[in-house]
Amino acid sequence: MMASAGQLDRSRRPAPGAAPTIRLPRFLRLRLANGLRVLAVRHDNLPEVSARLVLPYGAAEDPRGRAGVALLVARALTEGTTERSAGEVAEWLDLLGARFRVDVNHDATTLSLRFLSHVLHGAFELLAEVVSRPAFDAKEVDRLRDERLDEIASGLDEPRVVASLRLGEATFGEHPYGVRAGGAEETVREINADVLSDYHSRFYRPSGATLILVGDVPERDELRQRLETVFQAWQGDPEDAGELAEPEIPEARRLRAVQWSGPQSEIRVGGVGISRADQDYPAVQVMNAILGGLFSSRINMNLREERGWTYGAGSHFDARKRRGPYYIATAVDAKVTVDAIREILAEMERMQAEPPSDEELELAKNALTLSLPRLFETVGQVSGRVAQQVIYGLPDNYWELYPEQVRAVTQTNVQLLAERLLSTRRTAIIVVGPIRDFHAELETLGPLEIQDIHGRAAGLLPGRAAP
Repeated sequence: MMASAGQLDRSRRPAPGAAPTIRLPRFLRLRLANGLRVLAVRHDNLPEVSARLVLPYGAAEDPRGRAGVALLVARALTEGTTERSAGEVAEWLDLLGARFRVDVNHDATTLSLRFLSHVLHGAFELLAEVVSRPAFDAKEVDRLRDERLDEIASGLDEPRVVASLRLGEATFGEHPYGVRAGGAEETVREINADVLSDYHSRFYRPSGATLILVGDVPERDELRQRLETVFQAWQGDPEDAGELAEPEIPEARRLRAVQWSGPQSEIRVGGVGISRADQDYPAVQVMNAILGGLFSSRINMNLREERGWTYGAGSHFDARKRRGPYYIATAVDAKVTVDAIREILAEMERMQAEPPSDEELELAKNALTLSLPRLFETVGQVSGRVAQQVIYGLPDNYWELYPEQVRAVTQTNVQLLAERLLSTRRTAIIVVGPIRDFHAELETLGPLEIQDIHGRAAGLLPGRAAP
């Protein structure tokens, strides 16, 4: 039946509108006398500013055997400076009404400050002081170290955390990417104030760092004058950390398991993926969306919808300066652990053997492009995206071109990337669960190494309780 004039015909699906586009303002670029680069993006519709100071050094530069230093250095910045105690810095932040946070990964350290524009100068002064003149008071550092040790111990009470940690080690071995950015108990315990001070003196230098400002910022001349005034005391070049090596891809499957009593098994399957600068990054995102990145992905439809073994299963590619990890994660009823692993491996092989359908490809592209403008709605979101461009050397117009690059991905691109990246023979498989109930079946997948929650070799003892 045809709808009359002025009525909505609910029998037909509405035609999609034009694809949304992203148009970022051009960056205002400055370089201060001390070498600090500044990128400013003016959004003056609200009186707020998001500032991110990006240092191109992170956990990959942690001293050997002391993983966790980069994180503790960043956390210690607001725990007292050479001019103010930790309490006084906290009061300063409260007075400004500013929010300060740190983010440390293997590739970079980012210090973020969010504030209203009328306190801009005071916020700049605070940022300059904490980044250039931290006190690293021994008592405060010991407290931060003990808090981090508590976090690590708490994480080891969660099988999902244990599974992810063990996967990183199995995938990357001795490479810095094999240890999480926050370190492990045995590495963090060795950290003291002198270690933090040494890392800071080597890498917290303005030359090589980038300050990103998004929001209600002054015009060029005024902005330069304010920044030169507050950052002039911060001087020096960072130490050359050397080139981070590319991780080696395992020659054979690595199968490891941790005994954990309970009704479920945590499963991780993963390997070495791609770098962020890889020209195939958009195509990999499409491939991942089809494999396990969406609710409607092949892995989730298989394990959750068809078989009812899990509440959810998904995959992710973590692209870094060097080839980062990819992983597939799920938790299943322990009785179907090995069957679930076989299905995951089968889906990886199907990605190589069977190109995606037109419907799968279009759904993946829509998911990646139509939702993109929502990631640029706030000044914090914009500064976060710009920070990614800085860390990974992406061009100014990267996000504007990204939808077009995603739209250009073909079925052949997806299949070839699956062949390149999703080798089931060279993957790592981690199981955390009641493995003594099915270890013989698990061994049919390959040579099995049994570990404890810390990643040390362990025997499979009868009646062993959960850690």
